[in-house]
Amino acid sequence: MKDPSPPSSTPRSSDSSWIECLASALPQLAQIQEPYLQAYQEQNPQVHSYSEREESPPRFPLDDLRMLYSSAYHSSTFGNAKYYAHLRDVLDPVRHIIRSHPTLIQVVSPIIGKDEFWMQVLNSGLSTSPSNLIAGLMARAAELSGDSYRLAAEDLNRLLTPMKVEVTELVPGELDVGYDAVLFYGLTLNEQIDLDDGMVVLSFEQTQRFVEPKLVEELAPFGAGFHKWRSVGAVVRPFRWRPEFRRRGNLQDRALSNPRAFFKDALRFLDLIGVAHTTPVPLLAMMTNCIDRSAGRLLGLANPSVDIKRGRPVHSIDGIEKCPEPEPEALAEAINAFKNRKGDRYAKVAWMVSRLSDALVNDGRFSDEDRIVTVVKTLERMYDLPDRGISPELQIRASKYLGVDFESRESIKDIVKESYDSRSSIAHGWVENMSLESKTEVFDKGFQIARRTLFKLLQDGPPENWDDMTASDA
Repeated sequence: MKDPSPPSSTPRSSDSSWIECLASALPQLAQIQEPYLQAYQEQNPQVHSYSEREESPPRFPLDDLRMLYSSAYHSSTFGNAKYYAHLRDVLDPVRHIIRSHPTLIQVVSPIIGKDEFWMQVLNSGLSTSPSNLIAGLMARAAELSGDSYRLAAEDLNRLLTPMKVEVTELVPGELDVGYDAVLFYGLTLNEQIDLDDGMVVLSFEQTQRFVEPKLVEELAPFGAGFHKWRSVGAVVRPFRWRPEFRRRGNLQDRALSNPRAFFKDALRFLDLIGVAHTTPVPLLAMMTNCIDRSAGRLLGLANPSVDIKRGRPVHSIDGIEKCPEPEPEALAEAINAFKNRKGDRYAKVAWMVSRLSDALVNDGRFSDEDRIVTVVKTLERMYDLPDRGISPELQIRASKYLGVDFESRESIKDIVKESYDSRSSIAHGWVENMSLESKTEVFDKGFQIARRTLFKLLQDGPPENWDDMTASDA
């Protein structure tokens, strides 16, 4: 038996008519459903656990509304049709409007009781129904101002309409813009940073569009909520997407993307920006196929599926301590080095960038000693002395390469000698006499020499012959 025909006022082809009809029907449904929703929530109270992060305003009860609509739709089967009669009187016409959309009319069965269809959102698919999309419309309207129901209907129409031509301009914040993302901690960003190859660095405020607050709370250092997670950011690669609709589907229908190259580049940038600012910038998670949270709600998805690979725990980092904002000079160094990452100069120092970045985030049992050893080994590699291990030669090369006058050269020699001597003490087990403060000071000063050397090598390259530089001082 076929589903009853929709009201004569229901459009079948014109987008604007479909939007108008839907926007006119939603306010009455919202009014009628309110007491039903309250009664449902009273009978099915949600368990609320304490969270360091509370959303304001509270999240729209999308799951509750989906369950309410499902109960009303199946009320005849479960013997409570009389109770839901008034709600169904206004819900059914809206269902018919949803079904009449040119995209959905091709996938929704005309048979009564066969209201479901398959919706594929990137790598995740599920069986859904017009009722779930109506709940999504209500959730989307709740976060909009002005003519909210019409705006929500326009948003849904856009997502239901397949892309005919790929749009090249991607604006973060549009509902049909998705992201592959690398979530990080360690810098307080106040604005977007544009890289190359379509990559963008977003501030925490901008990441809230596609990252669940609960995930941020789980991954960020304890206490980071004190600063409202402002030191969380993301390197992203945006892309345009649309959901796909079919009459049937299964969980094997996955068009897997391959973001490995993007992830590799994003991690390179985190290494560079951390070294440039001499601050740890640890990876929190790599995420594939993130969609705008509002788009997910609009499609009736309370928690859209996201492929997540978590970074190592960052419990040792003090989240209450305020993270620095990017410094223009250091940021420019990192961006310039990143844009030249495919060149020969970067290839020669890539290992050093990674080692220095690791030293900043090292939190092992002997991290203080390990960091000093890492800096000295990296300096030896930078100055072409990996196997000779002679402190005087390292001092001379570093002082001549970085120094601008006698005083600065002597200062560099002293720092390199102190770093080298400390490394020797660690290697021979004589480190017990070094205090934590002295270890930190040795590392900080040695790291600055390594950092300066790194970016000079990237900018100017090495001298033609390091040995000539040492010989001239003999």
